Amino acid sequence: MFSWGEDCQRGFWLNGDSSTDRGVHHLNVGYNVTGLSAGGSVLAFVKSNGNAFILRTYEGKDGNRVRGKQKFVKCKEKIEAVSCEDDVVTLLSERGSVFCVDTTHTPRILGAFSNIQVAQVACGSQHSVALTKECQVYTWGLDSRGQLGLGKKGSGARSPQQVRSLSSVPVVRISAGGDQSFALSVSGGVFCWGRNNCGQLGLGDTKGAVGNYLIKLSLTTTYSNV
Repeated sequence: MFSWGEDCQRGFWLNGDSSTDRGVHHLNVGYNVTGLSAGGSVLAFVKSNGNAFILRTYEGKDGNRVRGKQKFVKCKEKIEAVSCEDDVVTLLSERGSVFCVDTTHTPRILGAFSNIQVAQVACGSQHSVALTKECQVYTWGLDSRGQLGLGKKGSGARSPQQVRSLSSVPVVRISAGGDQSFALSVSGGVFCWGRNNCGQLGLGDTKGAVGNYLIKLSLTTTYSNV
């Protein structure tokens, strides 16, 4: 694994002088990693055998970020993919089950998907997106910038809610970051919603939050991933 960015020098990086060195740094975990994700203060990864692990950083007495101990997530199902919010980790199992892991490191299965198989999960800063194997999109978490795309104003959703605006769209991929969410249709169309104060959605403007409705980007190229 390799890490870079603000916290890698004080948190996730394992070797060397973090006060002087910059750039990309190697984390030698000693085994094959098949998936990983990093959030504001957490790093999660999954091994080839389906075991998931979490590393967290916290503020030390000197104000610098300090890396905590690597924690194994005890889960009854083999994990296929991970995605991180700022401090919460979402796990996707090989069976299509979704688990959330907070600072207690105890996985909590999301009952909303008990009879629904999930194909992909993606997390923003404080919200999550899930794509089912039936091509339906669900969101949950904070909704202060319209990042859930539910078409109504609110503080958020404690449990997964279906994004009705996309119910008739055959979505094949999803992505999330910060306060934004994206969906890719089978025809290569890209849909976006959430915060846009700095043009994050790629709409050509900075009109702020776009949350009460979803926008299909006007692109001259079709895409295969987001």
